[in-house]
Amino acid sequence: MSDNIQIEDEGLEGFLEYCREIIQYESETKIRIFDDHEVAKEIKAMACFIPKTDEIWVLRGSRVRADWYRSLAHELVHLRQREQGIKMDGEDGSDIENEANSLAAVILREWGRRDPSIYEIPVTP
Repeated sequence: MSDNIQIEDEGLEGFLEYCREIIQYESETKIRIFDDHEVAKEIKAMACFIPKTDEIWVLRGSRVRADWYRSLAHELVHLRQREQGIKMDGEDGSDIENEANSLAAVILREWGRRDPSIYEIPVTP
């Protein structure tokens, strides 16, 4: 696994390997997982893909892993779309967004059957 991630999370490496298998993205990307809800307010999203840098930001915060894993899978679909030369427009309801939403949901349902612990409420220190 060579995606650049800066957090500890049991199960994340396996999830990313599964995402790469299903989505078939090839690029290495920096994945920034953050807990500061203020960042989400600033970017007006729970996650985003930055095409200029192939960087993905995902709010973990107090969300269950299933929720932020789905967001991560969604953004990884955008990475693959960019690799395919698709222009990223981010428009609500666009074919690009609908594909990312749909594939991320399928990935999450399958991964949840493999690892039901992703639905557990996170323990805060």
